[in-house]
Amino acid sequence: MYRAGLRELRLVYPSKPKWYFNAVQNILTRIISSYITLFGAKRFIAGLASPVFFDGLAAAAHLDELEGGATTIIATILKNYIRPEMGLAVVGGKRPKGYKVPEELDKVAEVFGFSESTLTSLKYASRMVAKVDSAAIQDGFELYLHLMIVSDDGEWTIIQQGVKPVNLVRRYHWISRGLKSFVEEPHSGIVSAERENIVLDMTNKQSAEARKTCVEAVNTDLRSLRKLLQRIPPGQVTLTEFDAHEEKKCPFEIPRIKWATLLEVNRHAPKDFEELLSLRGVGPAMVRFLAAASIELYDVYPSLSDPAILFREVPLKVGEDRWLYELVDAIKSSDLNFVEKKKALNRLSNVFRSLEELA
Repeated sequence: MYRAGLRELRLVYPSKPKWYFNAVQNILTRIISSYITLFGAKRFIAGLASPVFFDGLAAAAHLDELEGGATTIIATILKNYIRPEMGLAVVGGKRPKGYKVPEELDKVAEVFGFSESTLTSLKYASRMVAKVDSAAIQDGFELYLHLMIVSDDGEWTIIQQGVKPVNLVRRYHWISRGLKSFVEEPHSGIVSAERENIVLDMTNKQSAEARKTCVEAVNTDLRSLRKLLQRIPPGQVTLTEFDAHEEKKCPFEIPRIKWATLLEVNRHAPKDFEELLSLRGVGPAMVRFLAAASIELYDVYPSLSDPAILFREVPLKVGEDRWLYELVDAIKSSDLNFVEKKKALNRLSNVFRSLEELA
């Protein structure tokens, strides 16, 4: 799996004049139009699931590669430009628009003639992607952007972005094509400027046993979970604050949870971790508590490694550079003038050089 990116993702809030946005929109829409004409809408939606393609698109459109805000600009332009007659629709966006996806999908379903089951599947995908990146992966980044691109036959790509208090951002890419599970290695890319020391990653393959343990615990061992919850005194921050005579295993902070919520989860009797995660009331706190229970009660550890990989660590053999060659073709075939094409190609060449430095 490719989990990396090109730029230093840092959220900056410079004052950009309207002409800057219009200039970027002018370049980007003409490159997109050319790309779709050459390679088709289905190839474009697949490209957006690749961090290399996305960053190459940003570079070619003259966006500042050091700003995480570029993601928001591209998301806005995509939503303004993409039309159903192109075989694609774009829903969601930056908060609060990202939370209007269900209503927007209703309209998309009418335009594309989706069946009720396809519409339900799309809404479920949007909700689960948001759940996974906020609860199943706990890396300290708060989601604030959720963009879903849907094809006229129901395929989708989702791009999410989260931010930390220091204004570092992290971008998460998903694609429906080839997706086997929402809760095991589901991403087509995770972009980050830096790696966190400890990240609770319940989607890692190494967390498979911990995922099973969490489900078994809520279904069959409420007594032990109750005892664990009672061991956490009011106001406790971490498990390391237990009494000195107790063994300390869990290395990350856990919250207190509402016992009533846990009882409600037990009542639903989830059959697997995906169903558990999908339940109302199961958010970051509940997942972290159950992961801690897996460690403390059953000595089963989830992955605590950050799933994001820095760009300089990505081997060329992943083949992601093919997207850049296609972007070159799209730029050359576009109706941009000579100066605009030259600038776009020069900026894109910087991305090529970044890849070549890895060889």
